[in-house]
Amino acid sequence: MSSGQSDASDSGEIAEAVPGTDAETDSAGGPADTDAVTERLDDALERVAHGAAVSVPSILLQRGLTVAFTAVLTNGFAAAPYGLFALARRLQRYLSRIVLGFRSGLSRYLPTADSEEREALATFAAMLLLGVATVFGAALYLAAPAVTEIADKGQTFRTLLRVFALGTPASVWLFTVTEVLRGLEAVGPLNLTLRIAFPAAQLLVGIVGTFLIGDIVVVAGGVLFVMAAVGFGAAGWLYRVKGLRPRLRPGGSDGLDLPALRRRYLSFTVPLFLGGFATTTQRLGFYPLIAVFLSGVAGGVFAVGVLVSGLVRLPLMAINQFIPPVAAALTDEGHSEALSRLYHVTSRLVLVGVTAMGVPVIIYRVSVLSVFGPTFVESAPLLVAFVVAQFGACAAGSVGILLRMTDNQRALLVVNVLITGVLIVTAIPLTVRYGLTGVVASYLLMLWLNNGIEVAVLYYLEGLQPFTRRHGYALVAAVPFVLIALLVRGLLPGPVGALVGTGLGFVAYATTLGLLGFTPVERRLVGTLMARYRAVVGDLSLR
Repeated sequence: MSSGQSDASDSGEIAEAVPGTDAETDSAGGPADTDAVTERLDDALERVAHGAAVSVPSILLQRGLTVAFTAVLTNGFAAAPYGLFALARRLQRYLSRIVLGFRSGLSRYLPTADSEEREALATFAAMLLLGVATVFGAALYLAAPAVTEIADKGQTFRTLLRVFALGTPASVWLFTVTEVLRGLEAVGPLNLTLRIAFPAAQLLVGIVGTFLIGDIVVVAGGVLFVMAAVGFGAAGWLYRVKGLRPRLRPGGSDGLDLPALRRRYLSFTVPLFLGGFATTTQRLGFYPLIAVFLSGVAGGVFAVGVLVSGLVRLPLMAINQFIPPVAAALTDEGHSEALSRLYHVTSRLVLVGVTAMGVPVIIYRVSVLSVFGPTFVESAPLLVAFVVAQFGACAAGSVGILLRMTDNQRALLVVNVLITGVLIVTAIPLTVRYGLTGVVASYLLMLWLNNGIEVAVLYYLEGLQPFTRRHGYALVAAVPFVLIALLVRGLLPGPVGALVGTGLGFVAYATTLGLLGFTPVERRLVGTLMARYRAVVGDLSLR
């Protein structure tokens, strides 16, 4: 599958990143050890890249459906009611994200567990998550009047908040089931459930609730209903196809130690749950800040900015679909060298994709935001900051996941508490003085600071870091992309110019990357995936 020349080239690539480390390890270990590392790397890359390749179309569809859902609400109810909807939903999501700290153990332990352990782990995790979600949802429901009074948002906001509070278990249930699918590397069912079925059903609910009923509260209730329904549908697939059944007691002859299994699960996830208070404050704490100091319109503008700039995250989201179980397996099996090289390759692929996605969003920001109405176009300059924030969040690849999958969740907890402390100290003064611009500035600072510190911690603890000299090739290739896009925008303003400029820019970007060259690992990966998909197409054509 690989030649000696390719292996030598790969070692040179690592030597560029960490001089005197990986290259010396390869040569010291001899050809057999190098071949074993390369084989393990190729297998891990294929699994991650296959999940990403299958996920990209479904993620694009998901994002498109989500944008359409948002556009339906912003155009059907205007910016202010949508802002209340977004604020209430984000407050509920704030609590859901904290609860979902308990789900990460599924991706960590399911890949290497036997069938009985998988059933026990999935059952315990589901009961734990739903139990905590019920408690958090009840607390939010009871706190809704006080939150509404503090935010001074009125009766509609209180009703929306209570509806979302009641739906907290439904939200957590959907993401619990999809995490089981991820842990089992069920690529197709995961994407069908999370990327297609739910956003399509959500859009249908939005259309009916907006144009036929005309009640945004009905939209909120419908969204939560379809979350629960889609989650149960995915659970049914796991039961019928994977044979995954609830397990509260040990079975068989191997003497499964359920208490020990549960203790191990809690030992791994409790720091992540506690850290969830910090990480969720970083991601969603801006919405309570907006609710207290700014208007519902500001909340809607911020939500749309996060949504649109989130499109830039597509490459990282695709890679992250199945890197948790792959990284967990490499960690358990002691393949640290393969894990290090996997991180180099995947982080570079992410940077190439994020740069390609970010350039047109920045240059054609007015055309992009015009989809949501004139109120949002007025805030187009802020979209630049949102995209730059996402670039900082993605440039280092799957750093947070690798910290978790290498069992450094306690260090991750410390990092996130530190970042949250910095955010609290800086965000409130910035918001009070500069309004929505200050909130966006805090958002940018948080993402860059968070990922920078996580990279340093991961390198200190595990010797893993993402960067090689080839990472700079994406930035070099972006130069002709930017120049072409700006030229076309000047000659042909409007949506048509945006499409033409983006298309020509992509061609220039890809051509420049091709001239700069790809590594042997990347070429082997492309060849393996093409052979795999040709075989699938051939099998389908014979049926």
